[in-house]
Amino acid sequence: MSQFPNATRLLERVRSRLTIQQWFRRMLTVTLVLTAICGIVLLTGRLTGLFPDWFTPRSVILLPILGGVIAALMPWKPDERTAASAIDQSQSSNDLFLTLLSIEKSSSEYRPLVIRNAEKLAPNVNPEIVAPFQWERFSMWPVAALVLLMVGSMFVPTLDPFGKVAEAKQEEDQKKLLEESAKQTQKRKDVLAQKNVDAENSEEVEKAVEGLKIGFQRMEKADPKANLERLNKHQKEIGEIFRKLNSGELKSLFDKWNSEQKFGSLENQEMFREWQKSLQQGNSEPLQQELDELSDALKELAKTDDPIERTEIERQIQKKLDALEDFSEKQVGSKALTAALQRVKQQLDASKGEPLSQEAMESIQQSMEVAQMEMELVAQSARDLQKLEKALEAIAQAKQMNAEGGLDGEDFESDMTLEDYAELYAQMTGRQGMGEGDGDGEGEGDGDGLGGQGFGEGGEAPEDDSVETGFVNETSKSAIQKGKILLSMKTKGLSESGEIKDEEYKQILGDIQQSLDDVIDQEQIPPGYVESIKKYFDTLDR
Repeated sequence: MSQFPNATRLLERVRSRLTIQQWFRRMLTVTLVLTAICGIVLLTGRLTGLFPDWFTPRSVILLPILGGVIAALMPWKPDERTAASAIDQSQSSNDLFLTLLSIEKSSSEYRPLVIRNAEKLAPNVNPEIVAPFQWERFSMWPVAALVLLMVGSMFVPTLDPFGKVAEAKQEEDQKKLLEESAKQTQKRKDVLAQKNVDAENSEEVEKAVEGLKIGFQRMEKADPKANLERLNKHQKEIGEIFRKLNSGELKSLFDKWNSEQKFGSLENQEMFREWQKSLQQGNSEPLQQELDELSDALKELAKTDDPIERTEIERQIQKKLDALEDFSEKQVGSKALTAALQRVKQQLDASKGEPLSQEAMESIQQSMEVAQMEMELVAQSARDLQKLEKALEAIAQAKQMNAEGGLDGEDFESDMTLEDYAELYAQMTGRQGMGEGDGDGEGEGDGDGLGGQGFGEGGEAPEDDSVETGFVNETSKSAIQKGKILLSMKTKGLSESGEIKDEEYKQILGDIQQSLDDVIDQEQIPPGYVESIKKYFDTLDR
């Protein structure tokens, strides 16, 4: 075709315009058909509610795009003969261009004449006139159908004669609930993973107790004043942690059992008492066992297809969850544990009456894991309180030893526990308390008893009140100090004056005032008496 380039170029341009015209007509036709089908589906779905409603104004706009794609994929497109026929018809050229295509490879004597005439005419032919783009009347039908469908998608109401719409909405709500609950569960699980709930004690308590042990080892027998300052500092730090734990969510866990509280059956009350007692001791094993049984029941629920059996298993699971939630909310007071159990109930309710899906089962199991971690956290906090109590007792004993001048850091080893400290204090106090005994048994001492010297077992010495003796009442006026009296003793010699020096009095009074809040919290003083007690100690320094 390089022998007649003008004619060839004209044929290609006309052919392209004819192809676009054909695609546009097909697109309109396909769009009209699709719109009619969608209109029927829309009315059927809205009026019966038998299947989900897919139509929105945005989805209607996609129909012309889909029609255009289908039209482009349809076979048969205009060829060169079609373009040549259109040119001849438009120019009334007596089939000049059709003849040109037929004699292209011919050796006819008319061939040069046809090529010359076609080449001469081609530059004067306008392809836009041969194949014009015109807005046909037929184009209005697809546009009108699309507008009608869009209006219908916005205003035609959805009826539900068979209950399918409500069922679909419930499934959608359940799916959203499971997704939201799974997000909350994962978020809380990430927080608990940072706290190491499986450890014996929390990191904060371990750090405080270890700091106290190091402080004991740094005590200097020759400097009781510096020792007291260190002990006061540790007491303040540990006391603040103790008050924070004891006045928080765990406060109700350590409240005495109220027999007037109603927790359902007597069986539940006995079970709750055992659970409370175990948690107070830092042991969550009974509650963990309940959760393990729940987990096994959930697995059994996921496997069963029998509606009657499934209903019975759901009832048992619901009963256990209600008991655990009631105990967590009213007796433990842990909001986090209660929330974890409530998420399990919500996720289970979302699938009630239907076999558990894989997604629902995974969400419930994850919530159960978080509930177990929450229980471990409560038990760890209870163990923290026990350890802090022992630490405060050790500080009180250390202060007593410091006041008596017997506190020496060399007596403490680095690997000692708080129990070891308590035992050591008892031994040190007992050693310092050895004096002259009036026993009747055997022992090592400096006593003048009826039997052997020192401590031992002996009978009561006979007494005769008629015998005159040189007894003189020399009761000493001992200085008042805080803490429990572990031992009292008598020694021979001249007694010191019962008056307390101002410095010593202020030191003792300061210690008592500093630990007053701890004592009030531990002894559970009623709120009405707290202010009077504080005022009393505030007036002593005057």
